[in-house]
Amino acid sequence: MKGILLSLMSAVMIYATTAYADIDKRIDTPQNRAILQKVETAYNKIKTLKAKCAQFNSKTQNDLQTGELYLSRPGEMRLVYEKGSPLEFYAHNGYLIYHDKDLKEVNYFHLKQTPVSLILKERLHFNDPEFLVTDVKDILDEYYVTAIKKDARELGSLTLIIDKETLQLKQWDIVDIEGVKSTVSLYETQFNIPLDKKIFLFQNPYKKK
Repeated sequence: MKGILLSLMSAVMIYATTAYADIDKRIDTPQNRAILQKVETAYNKIKTLKAKCAQFNSKTQNDLQTGELYLSRPGEMRLVYEKGSPLEFYAHNGYLIYHDKDLKEVNYFHLKQTPVSLILKERLHFNDPEFLVTDVKDILDEYYVTAIKKDARELGSLTLIIDKETLQLKQWDIVDIEGVKSTVSLYETQFNIPLDKKIFLFQNPYKKK
C-alpha cells in the first residue's frame, strides 16, 4: 500500500489497569497499558478533524508535500495535497482509495485490511482482537504507539505520535508493504467541527460510464 494516513487526540488523563491481551508481550507493562488507556480515552472524544499537514516520504527524501486532511469517524477520510502533487487519498464506504492523477491510476484497498482502520473505527480500542500493539514509547514530551493488523501484517504498520501534555495527535508514521515510511505532521488542527459528507466522496474519473 502506498504510504500515508491520519489521526488525533484531546485531553483526559486516566490511569487504568486494563489487561491488553493484544499487546506484544515484550512491551506489556503497567506503564505502557496506562499510556494506551490515556490515548484511547482521549482519541474517542474526537469525531471529526480538519488539519493542515506536511508529509515526508523516505523514498523521496527531498520531496516535502503539504496539504489538508479531513477525517470523520467512523470510516471516512480525505487527504489532498496542494498544487504540484498528483496524489489523493480517500477512505469511504469501506475502502481506502489511492489516486495518482499523473499516472491516471486508482487503487482500492479494503479498509479493514489496513492498519488505518484502527483509527477510523467508531471507537478506538487498543485491545481490539483484530490488531496487535507492537510498540509503546515514552520519549521526552511525546508518546509513540505502533500497531499492525493481525491478519495482514504484510500491509505495514501505523504509529501515532501524541503530545504527552495535551494528548493531541502531532504526527503519524505509516510503513507500507514496500517498507517505505511516510511521516505526516499535523498543524492548525480543528476538532469536532461540522464537515460536509460530500468531501469524502470519490468518483473514479477513468471509469467508463
